[in-house]
Amino acid sequence: MSIEPIGFVVLLLGVLSMLNGARFAITALCLSTLLGAAAALQLPALGGSSIQPSHLLVLFLVMTVLLRPVQMQATLASIAYPGPGFWFACYILFSVVSSFFLPRIFAGATLVYSSARDPSGMMSTVAAPLAPGSSNISQSVYLLGDLACFAVVAGLARLGYGRFIAQQLIVASIACFAFALIDLATFQIGQAQLLDIIRNANYTMHTAEAIHGFKRIVGPFPEASAYGAVALAYFAFTLMLWLERVQSRMAGLATLLIGPTIVLCTSTTAYVAGVFLVCMFVLFCLKRLIGGSATTPHMTFLAITLFFIPCAITALSLVPDAWNSIAGLLTTTVSDKLQSQSGEERTAWNTLALIAFVDTATFGAGLGTVRASSFIAALLSNVGLTGTALFAVFVYSLVRAAGRYKSGDRETHAIGTAAVMASIAQIGSAAISGSGTDLGLLFSTSAGLAAGCLAGAYVPQHRAASSPANRRPLEASASPLRAPMYSAP
Repeated sequence: MSIEPIGFVVLLLGVLSMLNGARFAITALCLSTLLGAAAALQLPALGGSSIQPSHLLVLFLVMTVLLRPVQMQATLASIAYPGPGFWFACYILFSVVSSFFLPRIFAGATLVYSSARDPSGMMSTVAAPLAPGSSNISQSVYLLGDLACFAVVAGLARLGYGRFIAQQLIVASIACFAFALIDLATFQIGQAQLLDIIRNANYTMHTAEAIHGFKRIVGPFPEASAYGAVALAYFAFTLMLWLERVQSRMAGLATLLIGPTIVLCTSTTAYVAGVFLVCMFVLFCLKRLIGGSATTPHMTFLAITLFFIPCAITALSLVPDAWNSIAGLLTTTVSDKLQSQSGEERTAWNTLALIAFVDTATFGAGLGTVRASSFIAALLSNVGLTGTALFAVFVYSLVRAAGRYKSGDRETHAIGTAAVMASIAQIGSAAISGSGTDLGLLFSTSAGLAAGCLAGAYVPQHRAASSPANRRPLEASASPLRAPMYSAP
């Protein structure tokens, strides 16, 4: 194991998180999820795996909560039956167990494209017989980290931190836009190496590609599709907050900034998933309009999507040069994608993944065994029908929780709904181009925020009597081992 320079910074932030409490830890985690091409640690013994800063910070986030009993109680309560956290925990624990048994039970039963990387960071381009590998271990660790992140965020949200976490996600969305600008600027001046400090992971980097004169925006990620998926999740979150008039100025600014980068990132994943997401928002606003509860933001969004954008496209078609450039971009990234070499490779991955699902009698080959190019194909081929069903129940319970609101804290419910939309956006993006079953820590953060905000406030079982002045979510007071005095809001 070797520690990268950025790893020392992450370790320092981790220690400060333990000293300063959950607010500091959440801030560091939200910003670190943007560093998708960075490595804090390198693990050559595990096939050249790279540990990202966000995954390392999750460890410190858990330790921060362990030092504060009330927060730990809320964390454990967030995965209790029958809430969404229970089904998410079942899905992840089943996946981890499958990573040990299924690759050995079905060894040699079919051909697969392995998820394991060689020491250079490359994945095999040749199908090989199904067999256990280092990716079974690494993917299990990643999913357990996802579960820990989900539980902690959900627990903190139930303790009243939902608004603060939402603010940090809005700040992260603005930072995502800033990274896009820096990526474009360094590319234009020929100094892309300035970002090497946050592009040091053992991945294949596609940071200098262009299509029809458009630079593919990757920001702090290894490729445009990864940036597009993350930007789309932030767009969904901030747009819903703006529509629901929660922190509307900051959320509206973030939406206005991050939206154009999705259009310009040249990612097929972002374009297809983005159309699906916009349709969902249009239906949501139409439902509000029909129900008589539409507000100015809802009407503004409908006017933009149903009138101004079509008019802008019509006007653009009258400018031949601009129209040809954009039409060529869309043709390359969408229409001709399946005929490209990348499209053919991804089709082959999905084909063998689905064959593996059938050859393993629908049990799956085990977490981390099969590489695919769709989250759905990856679920079926790695964790089989059982794992796929558990994940589907989790998503259903999360969406159902958002629809059960009748009365109470409108702001908290709006934040939870926005987090659900961000989670759906990430699932949609992964369904188009996800290579594995790990949706990442941003998904765990948004899903945990949704589960916590929609579950209601958590009341500690053994709380000290507190005065009205202390009725607010607290960090641990003088000593981190002392339970904070808390009263439900």
